[in-house]
Amino acid sequence: MRSLLELQREFGAALSGSASFAGATHSMSVYLGNTRGNWAKALASAYPVVRKIVGEDFFEGMAHAYARAHPSSSGDLNEFGAQLAGFVAQWPHTQDLPYLPDVARMEWLAHRAYFAADQPAPDLRRLAAMPEDQLAALPLAHSPGSALLVSEWPLARLWAVHQDDFAGDFEVDLRRGFQRTLIHRPRWRVEVRAIAPGDYRFLAEAGRGASLGSALQAAAEVDADFDPASALARWVSLGAITL
Repeated sequence: MRSLLELQREFGAALSGSASFAGATHSMSVYLGNTRGNWAKALASAYPVVRKIVGEDFFEGMAHAYARAHPSSSGDLNEFGAQLAGFVAQWPHTQDLPYLPDVARMEWLAHRAYFAADQPAPDLRRLAAMPEDQLAALPLAHSPGSALLVSEWPLARLWAVHQDDFAGDFEVDLRRGFQRTLIHRPRWRVEVRAIAPGDYRFLAEAGRGASLGSALQAAAEVDADFDPASALARWVSLGAITL
């Protein structure tokens, strides 16, 4: 008779698709099928743009392959799919889509932003009333869920044209090259924005916990067009940073 540990190991292997479960009953087989189906649905929920790019049938096959390589280790299915970008970068069947790993990275950050905690917006009137030296010394931070991503692909455009409510020209010029993007949730909906070098540097400094004064100075040093006053008001009002 097999031990409980052996049964548990066999059952775990069956869930991941790496082996069959010798002790499976019809009910267990149904459970295994439902579990794998739930993993595929969770992946589709987290990666709707990737799913649209590759097509529904292809995505379903990729989801099952991913689940075999990276079975869920959490009871929260919203955590499932964190390693998809690395998976598609190596998977033989997606090598003709070199931009797909970065699209997956973007979507996972968007997925995390969607479920991030709400953050009250800073009071701009209180900030405006502060003495200049105190304002400059305020430490910055990213709002929950806000993230930066640099890519050689036009991620913001790829995101936009694959939204359900997009209307207009669906053409994407993949040759546009290097792009800095901000992924965040200013209100109820996640947004992906292409941002200028100065804004990227400012937000990157904020993510490192820099003071407001040093972050603004660093941004101005890399981008002559960076406007500190408008940048601060914009990113505070959009909820990308807290201070």
